[in-house]
This record gives sequence, structure tokens and C-alpha cells, in this order.
Amino acid sequence: MEILEIVIPIAAICNFFLGFFVFLKDPSKRLNRFFGISCFLAALWIFTNFMMGIQQTLFWVKSASAFGVLLPLTALLWILELCEKKITKRQLEIISSLGLFFFFISYIDDLVIANVRKVYLGGFEGETGPLFIPFWIYILSLLILIVYTLISGYRKFVGIKKLQISYVIIGVILYIGTVSIVSFILPLFGIEKFTPLDSPSSLFLLFFTALAITRYHLFGIEVILTEILVGVIGILLLVQIFVAPSTLWKIVNGGIFVLFCIFGYLLIRGVFREIRRREEVERISRAKTEFISITSHQLRTPLTVVKGYLSMILEGVYGEVSEKLKKVLENIYLANERLIKLVNSFLNVSKIELGKLELELERADIVEIVESVVKEMEIAAKEKNLYLKFEKPKEVPKILIDKEKIREIVLNLVDNAIKYTQEGGVEVKLQILNNRLQIVVADTGEGLTKEEKEKLFESFSRGSAGQKYWVEGAGIGLYVAKKIVELHQGKIWVESEGKGKGSKFYVELPIT
Repeated sequence: MEILEIVIPIAAICNFFLGFFVFLKDPSKRLNRFFGISCFLAALWIFTNFMMGIQQTLFWVKSASAFGVLLPLTALLWILELCEKKITKRQLEIISSLGLFFFFISYIDDLVIANVRKVYLGGFEGETGPLFIPFWIYILSLLILIVYTLISGYRKFVGIKKLQISYVIIGVILYIGTVSIVSFILPLFGIEKFTPLDSPSSLFLLFFTALAITRYHLFGIEVILTEILVGVIGILLLVQIFVAPSTLWKIVNGGIFVLFCIFGYLLIRGVFREIRRREEVERISRAKTEFISITSHQLRTPLTVVKGYLSMILEGVYGEVSEKLKKVLENIYLANERLIKLVNSFLNVSKIELGKLELELERADIVEIVESVVKEMEIAAKEKNLYLKFEKPKEVPKILIDKEKIREIVLNLVDNAIKYTQEGGVEVKLQILNNRLQIVVADTGEGLTKEEKEKLFESFSRGSAGQKYWVEGAGIGLYVAKKIVELHQGKIWVESEGKGKGSKFYVELPIT
């Protein structure tokens, strides 16, 4: 217990200061406010657990129960905000009212806690009251709702937000798991010696939330964390000056302290400069993405109108067209089609970067989709004297996908394979491995180097074969394909043994 007497106050202090600095960073943000309040209440709850071991009185036992019920309530609020999940005002009033009800009755004798015989650090021995079970059902319900909200948010978002939530999920599960086992499950079997571990278990959540903050800028408090670190180390070095055993060591420690202050100042200034630079880059990038989105929307309408009129002219709606003029109009039509595809690709890129690309999921037959693509591309393959084969297993289950977007991906892969293959051909195959459906597009084309494979799925990136055989490409098709596949909880990759040895593109999608 001696170690816990040190760890528990440290956990309380860490909770308090992290919440304090997050709140001060930007009190106008609901996420920062709720997180700050939650950390403050966590610090109070941990403090009451610590005082139980110091004073060993019934008051601190009741206080630990009271603040313990408010902790998951406030945690739920900031997690709902983090995952951008809304609840109605009525639902919030019910949840909050129940929390306040259990908070106040925790201080009333014999309702939640009854007949306490012994109090120790983090727990007590005795009997529980008639409302103890409803008390814990309320807490466990909130904990389940917290986990559900986080998992829903993880499945909803992509990119940095998804990574932020993943770190919080790990911390929450470790925290909730520890508290539930040592404070609820084990005491039901009369095992209470591990109860003191519930308070320091909050360090799990703090640790993984700190990772989300430092690695993915969850609350934008990198500078504050750096200042705290520099300040704490500076205080420790300053203390070392006064406790040094001799004058020589006082001088040495003083020199170290001065040097640390100089380098600490430079570090903080550097962090400020880096954050300003990153924010400027993000602002410019977002402005660029929004400009592309608006421009693409504006371009698509007139291009569609041009396509409609050209189609009607070629069909003879406005009179017979000579063969010479018809050939020119067909070339214009094809050029307009390429431009429409390019505009749509730019529009998809902008939606991805703005987080606005949505899927229209339905149960679909992937065999029908691939067959329609192969049939559409047969003419292009024959024009280059290439074979185009499709191999499928006997049974392929229907899967939940955005039918049109997956078709675009397969079409893009097959189209690229034909464009960049000069001899031989292209084979499309469906296979099922480990409850995952794989679409494989293999060609006998130019192949890829290791460096090209690493950059192929980046935006505006093209291999040397693409620049050689198809100069009109923009290098965004595979980038869009990768993002769409990831939204389907799948993955896409390429394999190639090197130049002149062909390529194999894999699209893997979950069956269930």
C-alpha cells in the first residue's frame, strides 16, 4: 500500500492539471469544457479515495461513492462531443437527473452504503444498502454507452479523427475494465483487497489521451504540455541547487539550471513556430480543397450540358451530320468525357479531404459488378490485341458496399492495366480468404519499382509507366480508390516483382 499512497495522489494531480490546461486552452469549445470538468471530478474522486485511507471515516466513503457516480456522467459528455454524437435535451435531462439523484443519496445513511466496519485506502468492509445495485447499474449503463459511442465514432470517421478516437478507446477500455473488476465484480465475491487499484487506473485514460493530444493534436495543447514539462524539470533542477551537498555542486547545478532555462525557452519558441507554420499550411490546404470543390461543381454543369448537345447532334436530332464532321464531333465528345471524369475525380478528392465523402451502402453482387466492367473494357483490350479474362469462384456472397463507387474502382484498375500493358493481357480474379473478399487485377505490363509502389496511392502520384504511356492521367484515381476502400473497412495494395514483370492490384473487402 505504500506505493499506492504515492501513486494515487500523483493520479489526482495529473487529472487536475491536464483538465485545467485543456480548459484554459479554449474554454469556448464544448469539448475542452467538458473534458476539463471531467478531469477535475476525476481528481476529486481520486482524492476522496486517498482520504479514505488517511482519515478512515464514513464521510470519505460516501464522498468516494458520490463523486464516483458523477465521473462517468461527465466523461460521457466530452466523449459525445468528441464523436460528434447528439442526444436530445430530454435524454440529457434524464441522465443528469439520475446522476445527481445518486450523488445526493450517497450521503444518506443505509441507502447506498450501510454498516461500514472498516475503512482503508481505496475501499471499505461492510454491507451495501438497497440502492447499491441500482447505483451500479446506472454507472455500468453509462460506461457501456461511453464504449458504444466511441466505437460508433471510430467507425464513422476517417483520418486523424479516427486515430484520436482509437487512442481514447484503448484508454477508456483499460480504465473501465480495471474499475469494473476491482470495484464491482471482485467485491461481489468478497474480494476487496484490490479495490485501491481503481483510482490509479485513471492513468490509463490519461496516458492514451495524452498520446492522442501529442500525436494527433486532440485538444490543440501541445505548447501547454511542452511548457508544463519544461516547468516541472526546471523546478526540479532549481530544488537541486538548494539541496546540493557542497558549494561546488550548487554551482554545477546552477549552471545546469541556467542552460536548461535557455534551451527550454528555445524549445518552446520552436514549438510555437512549428504550430503556426502547420496551422498556416492546414489553412491554405483547406482553402485549396474548398476552391477545388466549388470549381468542380461549377465546371460539371456546363460540361454535362455540352455532352448532352453533342450526343443529340451525333444522333441526328438537329439534322444529318456528314461523316467528316461526325468524326470531329466524336473526338470532341470523347475529350469532353475525359474532362467530366477528371472533374469528378477532383470533386471526389475535395470531398475526401473535407471529410464529406459518404457511402450509399447496399447488399450487392460483386460478380455482376466485375462482369459489367470486364464487358465494358473488352473493346479497349481487343484494340491493343490483349486478352482480358475474368476468373471467379463458384459461390460469392453478396456484400455491403457502395455499388457505384466500388464499380468505379474496379473500372479504374482494369482501365489502368490495359493502358499500361503492351503485350499479353489482364486477368481479373475474385477470391475469398479469411472471411474477406479479394478482387485481384493482374497484368503483364510494365511493372513497378519499390519506390513507385510506396508512392502509388498518394494524391497526384504516377509511376514512370503512366507518364510514358498515358500522359493525360492526373494521378488521383488510385488515391481516391484507396480512400473509398478504407471507408468500406477494407484495404488496397499492389504487388510487383519489378520493371517488366507486371503488376497485381488487390482490393480486399469484408464479407460480413
